[in-house]
Amino acid sequence: MSKFSISEYLISSPEITDLYQRATQCQFLTLAGQGQLPSDDLSQWLSQDRLYAQAYIRFIGGLISRVQLPTKVADQDTSNTLQWRILSLLQSALSGIMRELQFFEETAKKYGLDLEALGPVAEGGNLTNKSAGFAPNKVTQDYINLLDSFSAQPRGNLSKTLLDGLVVLWTTEKVYLDSWTYAKQQAPANADTKGDLDGGALRKEFLPNWTSEEFHRFVKECQECLDAWAAFQDGDTEEVIAAASMTIFKKVLVLEESFWPTVA
Repeated sequence: MSKFSISEYLISSPEITDLYQRATQCQFLTLAGQGQLPSDDLSQWLSQDRLYAQAYIRFIGGLISRVQLPTKVADQDTSNTLQWRILSLLQSALSGIMRELQFFEETAKKYGLDLEALGPVAEGGNLTNKSAGFAPNKVTQDYINLLDSFSAQPRGNLSKTLLDGLVVLWTTEKVYLDSWTYAKQQAPANADTKGDLDGGALRKEFLPNWTSEEFHRFVKECQECLDAWAAFQDGDTEEVIAAASMTIFKKVLVLEESFWPTVA
């Protein structure tokens, strides 16, 4: 399987072209990039994203529990193995999401954003019902359930493998990067943020963070670790791995598409 790239197979598959575009390009992102997204809408989305981020911490813990470092490595230090590389990636993911949560709080305070904002309950395109109190909306809860299904072993779901988790990790991070890159592209060069409806929070703080070179490198490492670990598997054929990964890939894309609120 050394020549098989699972990530390239997933991202280039014709059956997901439209779905991937809907997951990474929408009116919410267009308005965000133009500085025309109201603070209330940003607060509502950011509040849900913060709940997702908290579940992401547990998810990374579950993946760490699935990494089995080799007990014997002939002519090679353990720190040079693929398992160690994946463990280092997950360590970076955990450190990154902790910084992100702190960044959310600091930026929210600076721009007067509400991280417990009540808002519409997102159920695909149906945003007519109002939340009774601050909590995960349906889509966020579905996402949390997916992440929590990778709870730490040995008590976790044994059918959820490290490879499955790496597919989820790369997909979520890749979509996040591509979505905010799309948003950034919606604004003219050197656009003035003085008239931004959110006070400039998105274009001065969030967009530079979510499209940074550091984040690009992290997403690339997610992809390379996924591809390498998929190639490392010898218990299943490429076809079996591809089919299982595509199912997960599509599930995450559907969640990502629904996670973006519908805005005017």
